[in-house]
Amino acid sequence: MAKTVKPILKLKTSTEDLRLHAPSVWVIDSISKNFTMDRLVTGQTYAMDGQIRSLQISSGLIKASVMCTEERPYRLEIDIPVLSSDDWTKVSQRMAGESRIAARLSAGKIPSNLARMMEDCGLDAFADNLIVRCGCKDKKPCKHAAAALFLTAQRLLASPLLYFQIRGTDKDDLLLKLRQARTLDAKGEARAHANIREDEMPVLLPLEDCLEDFWKSSHSLKEVNRAPMPAHLPHALLRRLGVSPMDGRFPMVGLLETIFDDVSRLSRQQRRES
Repeated sequence: MAKTVKPILKLKTSTEDLRLHAPSVWVIDSISKNFTMDRLVTGQTYAMDGQIRSLQISSGLIKASVMCTEERPYRLEIDIPVLSSDDWTKVSQRMAGESRIAARLSAGKIPSNLARMMEDCGLDAFADNLIVRCGCKDKKPCKHAAAALFLTAQRLLASPLLYFQIRGTDKDDLLLKLRQARTLDAKGEARAHANIREDEMPVLLPLEDCLEDFWKSSHSLKEVNRAPMPAHLPHALLRRLGVSPMDGRFPMVGLLETIFDDVSRLSRQQRRES
């Protein structure tokens, strides 16, 4: 019978590459804040040399065993703060104004500016102050913990949604909170069939005046995932068309906004129930 060989856990991704993607970059930032330079470098070397024997990631906890100079590996635990349901509700309310958030989450991606939104709510993106328990008995965050966190950053690069599990939620629950926040945010304004004021309409150049720059991006491809999202503009097409010349009991554009909102709400509800 063939003997099962455990896969070698080894850091293969450079720190520079890990810093280009969320949530891996938040783990790297946490390492920089919590470890002295000598322990950081030694921990990274351990991770690159494959000295991590096991790594388990669960809600609020990272467990690992790391070989050092001893015959047996050191076992360690790292506490990561779990956010409450109310905390995630606050974050989702902050996210509700960003149009691309739901699309990124549904595609299994973490919005790069989620860290800024969490900070706006008084929350850490990962863990500014780490609590480490290691068999080496070191009073400060040790090199073994640094090694485990480098490998955690690499794992989050491959499976970004694992981040939500660590922080006490999941993608579906967060999307539900986001939909609820958007519904509450839109309630009232759409029902009133409010018309679009001309002074609230964005200034847009005619298409023929911006053909040369139409396909150009203000950010490089490496920076695109970290670029700040533009402010959410509801019903952008209706705003582009401008105020309707038709008179009636209700402003035409405001009435269409209400219809579009109702159709979107009912379609989301049917998809959840199907």
